[in-house]
Amino acid sequence: MSGTNGQADGSAAAGDGLPLPGLRRFTRERQTSPALEHCEMCSEPLAPDHRHLLELNTRRILCTCDACSLLFGYPGSGGGKYRAIPRRYLVLPDFQMTDEQWDELMIPVNMVYIFHSTPAKRVIAFYPSPAGATESSLDLQSWEVLVRNNPVLNELEPDVEALLINRVRTDREYFIVPIDACYQLVGLIRLSWKGLGGGEEVWKGIKDFFADIRAKSRPVGGDADARPEL
Repeated sequence: MSGTNGQADGSAAAGDGLPLPGLRRFTRERQTSPALEHCEMCSEPLAPDHRHLLELNTRRILCTCDACSLLFGYPGSGGGKYRAIPRRYLVLPDFQMTDEQWDELMIPVNMVYIFHSTPAKRVIAFYPSPAGATESSLDLQSWEVLVRNNPVLNELEPDVEALLINRVRTDREYFIVPIDACYQLVGLIRLSWKGLGGGEEVWKGIKDFFADIRAKSRPVGGDADARPEL
């Protein structure tokens, strides 16, 4: 899973903006119903299926109630510091990407998520690894070719939605997912990886993760036919 292309960032990389205890909490939150959590903005008790905000500058995810998600989550509100993370999951069965185009992205593993970062003013690619989320250089021309061939990518919400690519073993899967799903994948791999090959636990976790993504996703062709669910 690990590679030399890119640089691991244990504290600020997208998908790894949480420190290790935060990743544990975030990953565990997807697996079990917490006894009691509170909104990180107003301290109100939270339902298990609560909303999330992304703090743009730190790329940290905040657990919030519906009211705070609405209040702070739209562009321009809260000083523009936060964005509400949408809830749509799309699978792209007609996604156009050749093996040669994949090789041009120079991703050393078989999973990557790509999103537009408003603070960085560019499109960024991260791949999950045992060290956390690692940024990979992304050639702008390669991305523009993908967008031309797949107009659905024009509908990605900056910062809070990502193109998630799964090419593990024989899979060739392409999804649009909320950015917190990418954080979940990073946390799963970072916290479960053992030894050189990862171990049975992590590979089962990855298999279950993508099965869950498939179950949540609806198929979309070349153009997105719905805006993100807020």
